[in-house]
Amino acid sequence: MAMAAVDNLPRSAERDDPRWDDATEEHRTALAALLDAVEELRDDAWAAPWAAGKWTRAQVAEHLVLTYEAAIRELTSGEAMPVKVPPFRRKLLRWLLLPHILFHRSIPGRPRSPRQLRPGEVTATRAELLLRLRELGERFEHEMERGYRSGTARLTHPYFGEIGAVKGMRFMAVHLEHHTRQITPRN
Repeated sequence: MAMAAVDNLPRSAERDDPRWDDATEEHRTALAALLDAVEELRDDAWAAPWAAGKWTRAQVAEHLVLTYEAAIRELTSGEAMPVKVPPFRRKLLRWLLLPHILFHRSIPGRPRSPRQLRPGEVTATRAELLLRLRELGERFEHEMERGYRSGTARLTHPYFGEIGAVKGMRFMAVHLEHHTRQITPRN
């Protein structure tokens, strides 16, 4: 079955998607790698921008906290983030760019994060952020699993619109991998 075709499946058919367990494992692996990368950072690297003019690594972690919180809020209350692009462009992005991102495991360019997911000054300690990321990652997985089993798991992406559970879980894993590369110091 083509990847784009999953978006058109009835929710009950998606529950039988054999890729679900793989997507969940992708997320679990990506979260563990991110947490390991954060734990291994020196204190000076944690407080430093990952590149000139970019967020600090602490802000990257806070961005991921905000991302998980938004996803969990949608899964538990239905309150989705607003979509930023018109329907035709959204479909093109979902059909062309999303499969590219999921296949290559990379987010091309430097897309700007939605305002709601941009971190401010980080006041939490690294240990607090690590704990929060771990808890939110597990909660996200739990809520996605619950929604997947009931056929209701969907995530709304600001540029892709509504995406199904498998692609949503895989996109979250790629998003984590993207930011793990930023957090990891370059030698």
